[in-house]
Amino acid sequence: MSILAELYVATPDKALGYDEVQEAPEGERAELTGFTSIEFSTLWAILEGKAWEEAYMDAFETVLEKNGGERMISLFPGKLVELAAALDDARIAAAAEEWAATDELEHCEPEELGPVIEELRRVARVAKESGRGLYLWNCI
Repeated sequence: MSILAELYVATPDKALGYDEVQEAPEGERAELTGFTSIEFSTLWAILEGKAWEEAYMDAFETVLEKNGGERMISLFPGKLVELAAALDDARIAAAAEEWAATDELEHCEPEELGPVIEELRRVARVAKESGRGLYLWNCI
């Protein structure tokens, strides 16, 4: 079973509409597969250089949950958006190595995760520069 994951930039009043029609301007979204707030919370701990704890996961605000969690929208924590937007290429490569070594992503290689972090950085920068939120839409 595959988990669809899309990152997108939106205002709070527009964020929920993404569940009905997955549309956002090309530069304001990133299509991924297999990533939930669990994986992104693990990346956040890596970026901060700390051990993962449940507080990282809890900081992702669930703004929509349907069909028992088969479709969800979560708001990325502002701190993670800031960290992601500030990443340089060297830090992305190092984070991909660390992320691939976690239990959550043991099936992934760093070469696969680098582009995911680059996409996160790209949309995080759009969110930060525009003053809007960064959201994660998941569908199982």
